[in-house]
Parts: sequence; C-alpha cells; structure tokens
Amino acid sequence: MYQTIGEEILVAGSYKEHRFHPFKFLWRNKTYKIDQITLVSDIKDGGVKKRWYSVLVGREVYRILFNRETETWTLEELWVE
Repeated sequence: MYQTIGEEILVAGSYKEHRFHPFKFLWRNKTYKIDQITLVSDIKDGGVKKRWYSVLVGREVYRILFNRETETWTLEELWVE
C-alpha cells in the first residue's frame, strides 16, 4: 500500500521529445537516482494542472507530483509492504 508523504522535493531531469523526464530527486538531504519511470499522468486538481510520475528507485516505488502552476515538486507517496 502507499504511504502518504506530502513533502516538497527537488528534482533534476531533462527534456526529451518535448517532455520532461526526471532522473533524480532530493528528499530529506538524500539523493535518489530514478532507475525507471513507470507511469506519467496529467491531471487537473480544480483548475490547477499537475503531472504525476510513478518512479522506481531500486526496488522502491515513489509517486512524485509536479504542480504546473507553482512549478514545485512533491513526494506524494511511497509504496510500503
């Protein structure tokens, strides 16, 4: 099940074919290298456009969210068993 985190993070990545691809993020002073992006989904929260990314870091699954209005990143959830 997913554990809600809801903490702001810093994300580094690059643009490929007009889309942003995150390759690492900084959370609680630790850098996490993204091994694979498993899902990208655009949503609207009210009138605010956001983009979800589900990413693999080793064997761990993280869900990060980019708020297009504020241009901020949030670590929303972490999969725990």
